Amino acid sequence: MMENDNRPLRRHVSASARAREGGQTIAAPSRQRGHKTALARDDATVPLYLKVARALQHQISVGEYPIGSLLPTEVELATRYGVSRQTIRQAVQQLRQQKLLSAKKGVGTRVEARQPQQAYYFALQSLTQIFQFASEATLHVDHEEDLQVRGGLANKLASRSGRHWLHLVGTRQVAGSALPICWTEVYIDSRYAKLFRGKRIHQSAIFSAIERHSGEAVTEVQQEINATILDRELAARLGATEGSPALVITRRYFGAGHRLFEMSINVHPSDRFSYAISLTRELPGEADS
Repeated sequence: MMENDNRPLRRHVSASARAREGGQTIAAPSRQRGHKTALARDDATVPLYLKVARALQHQISVGEYPIGSLLPTEVELATRYGVSRQTIRQAVQQLRQQKLLSAKKGVGTRVEARQPQQAYYFALQSLTQIFQFASEATLHVDHEEDLQVRGGLANKLASRSGRHWLHLVGTRQVAGSALPICWTEVYIDSRYAKLFRGKRIHQSAIFSAIERHSGEAVTEVQQEINATILDRELAARLGATEGSPALVITRRYFGAGHRLFEMSINVHPSDRFSYAISLTRELPGEADS
């Protein structure tokens, strides 16, 4: 297991083979008019569009919408799930990013594969997008313990020596992926530990639950990205190859008064995660125009 010195590590997502049925568009199975599909009762912080995306992805994976078939129209899907057309658009876009669907004007939205075909990709350029990413990746806890931090770990947590923190270790999964997208360590200020003790699955972001239950709002997130090589134990946990490259992304979440209340260390195999940053150059004179 990765030690608490926070050495850089990286994470991986395998790509499954892309199946097609001769590129031919075929009709999806018919449903009774007015039939409604119930959404999973996830945590209230999981975005509605993501619940719809997960439901559609499941229907695709079990063959309810075969490869090559067209999805129902936005209006039909909105009626079926009891949501707005905008929510349907967001859900479809999510599945298009995973290469499950394609869209062509005048034709419709076509099923391209039963399982996601590419590495999980997310462009993180703001706090809002970091929050959205965290809400889409479910944390499965393998180990939990209360730590009394000292030395280097206390320094990393900006904590006084001897203070208690809850330590969670596990993997994160996204809908439709057979393999975890990362291995994760989370350190939580003891004041909020009772919100998370004993839970093996967290379907919403840790900081989101803290905000919701305590009123402690995230005002700043500091992020560090490093490269590493997967050792035997981490490779086995992630279903990756020992010695393969990975990314270690450490995030520190601060509240009012620049007080740290959560730190996460995420190890992403290189083929399962892409990190994109867009920078815009402001040329001389543009600021005044």
